[in-house]
Amino acid sequence: EEQVLNAIEAYMEFRPELAHRAINQLFGPSLTLLLLLQLVIAALKCHKYDKSIQVTGSAALYYLTNTEYRCDQSVRLRREVIQVVLNGMEQYQEVQRNCCLTLCNFTIPEELEFQYRRVNQLLLKILEPARQDESIQRIAVHLCNALVCQVDNQHKEAVGKMGFVKTMLNLIQKKLQDRVCDQVMEFSWSALWNITDETPDNCQMFLNCQGMRLFLECLEEFPDKQELHRNMLGLLGNVAEVRALRPQLLTPQFITVFTDLLDSKADGIEVSYNACGVLSHIMFDGSEVWSMEEPPRARVMEKMWDAIQSWDVSSRRNINYRSFEPILRLLPQSVSPVSQHWATWALYNLVSVYPHKYCPLLIKEGGLRLLEKVLELESSQPETKDMARALLPDTGLHRLQQRQSSFVRLPF
Repeated sequence: EEQVLNAIEAYMEFRPELAHRAINQLFGPSLTLLLLLQLVIAALKCHKYDKSIQVTGSAALYYLTNTEYRCDQSVRLRREVIQVVLNGMEQYQEVQRNCCLTLCNFTIPEELEFQYRRVNQLLLKILEPARQDESIQRIAVHLCNALVCQVDNQHKEAVGKMGFVKTMLNLIQKKLQDRVCDQVMEFSWSALWNITDETPDNCQMFLNCQGMRLFLECLEEFPDKQELHRNMLGLLGNVAEVRALRPQLLTPQFITVFTDLLDSKADGIEVSYNACGVLSHIMFDGSEVWSMEEPPRARVMEKMWDAIQSWDVSSRRNINYRSFEPILRLLPQSVSPVSQHWATWALYNLVSVYPHKYCPLLIKEGGLRLLEKVLELESSQPETKDMARALLPDTGLHRLQQRQSSFVRLPF
């Protein structure tokens, strides 16, 4: 081991062929992993344009940065790793798989945020070719999805302007042509769901790039792919939250599809719930915007009520809300009682099943005052008022618990 480390250090600058051979010896156990990692980083920096060093060194970095060793690595050292990994990705296609795998060893997006724009640009470039190595494509899409999952809207807007939405839709189009629904297809829809969350510009890009056509084609081609349906309907829920974009969803074809999906049992209640969410936002705009004769607005609302009543209010969810604002805006209104009921049901389910996560969010965003307004409105249905009352800390729960045993006391 000592000789191998000496060889890397001694031959790094002037005899790269020997440095390459020495790095190849690094895959066994080592007691000096930090020194070893520093030497590999130095070799990659010194021989940025030596393909053999880059390929071997990038493979070594994957093993040296995994979970088993990371506790001894400083923030600065791990940032150096990211820098040389991105350098390699820019220079050689042959190292892309190693580099993408290495990036998966980091906490995303936190550890990559200092190079956020650069890493997204490189990943989108990797995904540009119509035909790409399947494993690289899968890892790159996974990274893209992770990078837009828990970041603020400014980051999402910036990535959207890089061509993120169009790249994901191109991948989906290619998978449709091949009639394949795999992880790349599902990750692509998931990434679109994440990048459109409370980001109207990206929602507009989705519509402009024929996203609704691809949605319909995917539903028809893959009728039994539950994960795919959940991701697609989650994305369309984001689009429906944007008032200016809702008219583009208000067509007989789209409304019929959303209404039919209310009966879906895919992924528990998730597809039905998201379809009802899309319709709830559309109904919130009032009857005057409903210009179509088929399907009638009243019939769609009736099906929405039936769907909500069929859901188990204690269902555990495959969903993550960063804000309740899109739901809360549906509460204090009498235009669409069914939309108000969907919003109240959503809050009750999330707060009762995940109290420690969502009780503080409900209070922080002023949800209690809006729930009080639900009780004040004559148009609010009795079932809606029952759930709103149960969410308020001062009104007691004993009557509601007698009527519906699945409700639980909330820890306010």
